[in-house]
Amino acid sequence: MWFGRLFVLILFFFMTDVSHAQDVKDSVRLAPNYIIAKADTGIASWYGHKWEGRMTASGERFHPDSMTAAHKTLPFGTIVEVRNLKNDSVVHVVITDRLPKSSTRSIDLSPASAKRLNFYSAGLTKVTIRPVGKRAIRKAKK
Repeated sequence: MWFGRLFVLILFFFMTDVSHAQDVKDSVRLAPNYIIAKADTGIASWYGHKWEGRMTASGERFHPDSMTAAHKTLPFGTIVEVRNLKNDSVVHVVITDRLPKSSTRSIDLSPASAKRLNFYSAGLTKVTIRPVGKRAIRKAKK
């Protein structure tokens, strides 16, 4: 009798552990005890040449040919996969700047990123944004 209860308890433990492991696998662990949510869908735009050489919110200088982006909430240095839902092209960019909280866009990309996603001339496109990692921020020398 007690063996059956023990078996059910062990089975429950393993099922719970597997579902938690799947949640962690579907998310991105950036630092101990810090998990970013799963993929998000929204509108992407690009910002560009007039900002060249200026400091971003993270302290890095903006270069239009870099693979960088601005986001409302993701931590600086987060590497995100951006997928253009209109043509299925994909790029990886680093979050180095902030969007205003009032912005209707999900992400602003550098011109190089917009060109690789094939929406540079259109200006806007629908995308999926999925965090995939983190890198150190390289602050510009003053």
